[in-house]
Amino acid sequence: MQIIINSHPVPLDAVTVTQMERRIHFALGRFGNAINRVSVRLMAMNGVKGGANKQCLIVVKLQKGSKILIQGKGVDNDSLLNHCADRISRAVARATRAAVSI
Repeated sequence: MQIIINSHPVPLDAVTVTQMERRIHFALGRFGNAINRVSVRLMAMNGVKGGANKQCLIVVKLQKGSKILIQGKGVDNDSLLNHCADRISRAVARATRAAVSI
């Protein structure tokens, strides 16, 4: 499973990227054989206006060729990534369970 993390407009330091990769791997590691690639993109939306100004987009490309997308908004990167990682884990579980059932 390949994990790609991008951030715009603020770059992330190496420690933060490593922590994010560990969180994604923890959430999706049990589906490693079913996943080709995971792309995570963090974006700052409102600048200094305040509010829910961070956005996270996670795209999982499965071995079978389909994609699963989760998007979320929040105030800080850690809680936003945790929330989106939980959601993508549940979505991949549903998709792989459906593929096994067919």
